[in-house]
Amino acid sequence: MPNSRAPLNIQRRRRFSLTRHKRSLWALPAFGLLLIVALWVATTLQLEATERGLVTRIARDTDGFAASFEQYTRRTIEQADQMALLVKYEYEQHGELQLAQLIKAGIVKGDGIVLVSIIGVNGEVIASSRRLRLLNLSDRDYFRRHAAHDTGALDISEPVVGRSSGIPLIQLSRRLNHRDGSFAGIVLLSVTPDYFTGFYAETDLGAQGSLSFVGTDGTFRAGRTGSESTSVDDGIGESLVAHAMDSQSGVFESTSAADGIRRIIAFRRLAGYPFIVAVGQSRDEALGGFAKSRIKYLIIAVTFTVLILVFFSIVTVLAWRLQRNRGELKLQRRFLQTLVDNLPSGIAVRSMRPDSRGRCVLWNEANEAMFGVKADVAVGKRFDEFMVPEAAERVDALDRKLLESPMVQETVEVVDIEGRGQRIFQFIRAPIFGADDVVDYIMSSASDITAERARTDELRLASKVFETTADGIMLSDSNDRVIMINAAFSKLTGFGAAEVLGQTVSESPFRATDPLAYVARMEQLLRDGVVTGEVSRFAKDGTSLSLWLTATCVRDADGRIVNYVRVFSDISLLKATQQQLEHLASFDPLTGLPNRRLLQDRLCQALLRAERNATSMALMFIDLDGFKEVNDTLGHDVGDLLLCEVAARLQKCIRASDTIGRFGGDEFAIVVEEASSPRDLVMVGERIVAALAAPFHLNDRQVRTGASIGIALYPPDGTDATTLLKNADVAMYKAKRSGRNRFEFFNQPDKLLALAE
Repeated sequence: MPNSRAPLNIQRRRRFSLTRHKRSLWALPAFGLLLIVALWVATTLQLEATERGLVTRIARDTDGFAASFEQYTRRTIEQADQMALLVKYEYEQHGELQLAQLIKAGIVKGDGIVLVSIIGVNGEVIASSRRLRLLNLSDRDYFRRHAAHDTGALDISEPVVGRSSGIPLIQLSRRLNHRDGSFAGIVLLSVTPDYFTGFYAETDLGAQGSLSFVGTDGTFRAGRTGSESTSVDDGIGESLVAHAMDSQSGVFESTSAADGIRRIIAFRRLAGYPFIVAVGQSRDEALGGFAKSRIKYLIIAVTFTVLILVFFSIVTVLAWRLQRNRGELKLQRRFLQTLVDNLPSGIAVRSMRPDSRGRCVLWNEANEAMFGVKADVAVGKRFDEFMVPEAAERVDALDRKLLESPMVQETVEVVDIEGRGQRIFQFIRAPIFGADDVVDYIMSSASDITAERARTDELRLASKVFETTADGIMLSDSNDRVIMINAAFSKLTGFGAAEVLGQTVSESPFRATDPLAYVARMEQLLRDGVVTGEVSRFAKDGTSLSLWLTATCVRDADGRIVNYVRVFSDISLLKATQQQLEHLASFDPLTGLPNRRLLQDRLCQALLRAERNATSMALMFIDLDGFKEVNDTLGHDVGDLLLCEVAARLQKCIRASDTIGRFGGDEFAIVVEEASSPRDLVMVGERIVAALAAPFHLNDRQVRTGASIGIALYPPDGTDATTLLKNADVAMYKAKRSGRNRFEFFNQPDKLLALAE
């Protein structure tokens, strides 16, 4: 049967080989096309490199123009400011000004300045370098700025249409002051935009060059394009400000919204002034000479392209004629070698014939990569000539076993590879029979499964960690649908896998109790990839859980989210301990009243409310009379009971809006808010004295005590907590000196006493 099929197989291989040879002929025209592509790529790269170099040089030149324009503009402003200062000085010294004499004396120069004026305090023109009709400029923004505040600086306005001249003008002004520093008017220098863009005439920016003078607030002051001046922003203002916020100077390209010309623009922020100057050169105009060179390059490239096409057409025809005469055996061998070399597994074929037993006849490229042995070293040699003896003996034993029982063998072995360490390989060995059914060759296929084994071990370890960790873990898919929970999660929440698997986290029984907070956390998770924070949940039995959540996103190689991992740690005990510590830090452990720290904090808050609402308040400082005798005679236990009873009686004597606290020892303090009249405080003091004068029954004993009370009022007795406490303490000692078991005000005028009666 095999022999009858052999001729058919040979014919099929022959047709396949011829087809492959014919296809290989396309390499010649492909190479020609590659040369053409390389030619055009080189031409394009050369043109681009030349263009980039020219653009870089233009940018450098433009930056130099911008530096000169910056100096020119600063010098222009400083000259105008110096003139304004001279006029200001003359006017403020003499109270009047003869501009004609100053112009004649050369103090005020008219170069580039349309008008020099003195504007009075009401906005009227007091003096001017030209005769003007009656004008009032009090509604101009620059006049209002000077009138409102003396900045001491020169003000440069936005372009405005002059009411006298009817042309766009930029107003440079300084404030004038009377001797007492009050506003006396302004000195005003009116200039045309050409005053700032005259620099254009001194430079060669071409017919499409531009200058811009822009405020750092984005307001366009003056500009020039070619021979035309303008005071209308062409859209460059915002772009300049955006670039100037990042750097003091720089260069960028921009297309003008006014004329559609793309320019290379260099800018600089004006040192000491809130302005930006910019110089622009037309890119197309500056690269005009380069455009002609580009045409020459393209003509040369087209000529060479035609020559290459003709040459490779002739060569391809000749190669086609030669290719038809190649031998079939060579084609078939090349095909088989290519096929074996491109297999991902390492393929080795060794002869089992008596005359060449054990020698390699085939060793593919995958074997070279896996074992570090080149084909020219392995082919024609036995394994013991290029492998370690132990490995060669192991292969020889497998050979004997396969020859005794010719069938496919599959083994997994650990091989020590030089430079790579120990690797795990899966070997598949198969016999190749000759015509007499004798094994002539043994083919072995080797696959490196080290990485697969490592991944399997990692997955096994991760699964063990997942199931044994003490924290609850929830794993969901890209749609946030729960796909896995661990045992700790069920133990913590009471929910089993059947109750949550397949549901989205937001709809599961263990969903968030605060939907808005959940949405905010999800937004942060999608943005940052991780989110942590304290959350509240309900267990299956309704118990409230305080948990610390750590949620992360798992992304694939393309950055797409494939899983969400949430880890829940129980912090209920920690929260309870924290709340207990917070209570101990703010409340007296004996009486349960606010302690000194909390009381002072509430006193400060009450003072802020009283100040904000323009109301009065009071602080009552209470010291028990005879408490030391109770402690010394009856013991500290009875003293502690007495303090608790005193605290209870004091709480019944005040309103719910007032605050009572234990200040320390036998001292108490009461913050009385919105004490509208002294009579109210007198009534509170009388209630407290009466309440504490009544006997206390403690451990079957009757104990009597009293209270000395000092009262300080806000605002007359102090406007801060420290002062009120000190003055209330002083008033308390006044009450003790006056006989105890009473109350005293820090300041007690006659009318207050009358109210008390």
